[in-house]
Amino acid sequence: MIRNKKMLTFNLGVLLAIIISVAVVIAGSGHYTLHTNSFSGNQVEPFVEISCSNDGVVELSDYYMKDGELIIEFDAVGKGETNVKIRRRFYSDFDYFIESERTLNVGLFNIITDETNGEFNFNGYLTVSNTVVGLLIFTWIMMLWMFIDYRRKGDFCYKMIACGGVSIYCMVLSAFLIYKLLNNGVNSFRIFLQYIRDIGMYLLLTLTPVMFVLSILLSVSNIWLMRHESRRLLNALGIAFGILWFIGTANTVGSETVGLINIWNFPHGNIIKNSLVYIICYFECMFLSTVVCSFLSAKYLPARDRDYIIILGCGINRDGTLMPLLKGRVDSAIRFEKEQAEKTGKHAVFVPSGGQGSDEIIPESEAMARYLVSQGIPEEQILQENKSTNTFENMRFSKDVIEKHGGDISEKNVAFATTNYHIFRGYILAKKNGFKAKGISARAKIYFFPNAFLREFVGLLAEQKWKHLSVVALLLVLFIGLPYLLWG
Repeated sequence: MIRNKKMLTFNLGVLLAIIISVAVVIAGSGHYTLHTNSFSGNQVEPFVEISCSNDGVVELSDYYMKDGELIIEFDAVGKGETNVKIRRRFYSDFDYFIESERTLNVGLFNIITDETNGEFNFNGYLTVSNTVVGLLIFTWIMMLWMFIDYRRKGDFCYKMIACGGVSIYCMVLSAFLIYKLLNNGVNSFRIFLQYIRDIGMYLLLTLTPVMFVLSILLSVSNIWLMRHESRRLLNALGIAFGILWFIGTANTVGSETVGLINIWNFPHGNIIKNSLVYIICYFECMFLSTVVCSFLSAKYLPARDRDYIIILGCGINRDGTLMPLLKGRVDSAIRFEKEQAEKTGKHAVFVPSGGQGSDEIIPESEAMARYLVSQGIPEEQILQENKSTNTFENMRFSKDVIEKHGGDISEKNVAFATTNYHIFRGYILAKKNGFKAKGISARAKIYFFPNAFLREFVGLLAEQKWKHLSVVALLLVLFIGLPYLLWG
């Protein structure tokens, strides 16, 4: 409920900022202050001749000198375009004139825009620029706030990854944009849009070394995994990801030199490149957030108040004994339960979960139950789940066993024990089966981890595909649709 209120606050904040920004721009419509960037001392009354090619578009309302600059005020008369010729005579030399020409356009809501030499100026451009910066900062803070809330409550899920990814994205973008504005300033909306394009490349260049290291680790771990485990296609996903990432980055950062496809050869290649930069950066931030969330879920320590501990199966030896990976899971569950009993006096019921595979002489649950008994756990403290064949079924059938034993699972404090790289997956599958559980982590060899990152990243994109596609669509509109709308 609290998290829903935060999301509601965020949505209302964004909507309010946009409404206020649009209202300010519309309120100033029908008037335009032209800064000519023409300076000459501190003259008070300049000699100026101003004429319009189309008198039915704008009319001159005033002109004056301010801080040595000639400033001209216009009011809208009707929709259309006009060329404004400015002829200025100096006090010091009455025979010397400076001539310039501006192109003004009156469009929607009678907003006067200055489109001289491809510029796009209007009275509210600073309001729009400040609103964009403010929304980036506001989004960063709200997403980080929700991310921290997910972490504090041990609620690891794809929404947490999304909050973390958006937070990273907006944090870096706002930092670069503020730096650019403070050091260079902005005197037109087109310049502001140019800054937006520039910081996209800054963001990509910042993320590239990190992603390069992660891609190398993914590839190396996959090679290690295939040598030690099996040569399944699933174990080569990291190598495929590294190759795809390199191709995508090469065709944006270095498209003119090292890219396999030269984007610049396409019509409007610069616009395509800008949109690709932001899209690639967005998904890179999501991947980095996936890595962070996977590590945080493995490090999270549940409260010592568990009623049940589900132990997720993963294969046994031919003689019915536990493989090292599964033994680690059972040992971590035993260790947690003993610490809980010592600190609170409360014992948890073990639920070893796993059916019998075609190459196994007994169900995995029975193998785990025998090991639990050998470690001093009473048989009455063990509930076997012996039908499952994968992690989803582990959670589904264990839920049935728990509810048959103790009633509604929503009223119980449940934990699950699995290997560290598998913890985040456990949180996701418990939620999909309609209950909450906290993970107890067992250590595993490091080469298992990278594939887990990639699996959860793919899971994130699959589960929230419409949200991520909406972000991609928005970026395409901003970087392809908006330029066509403004400049054709």
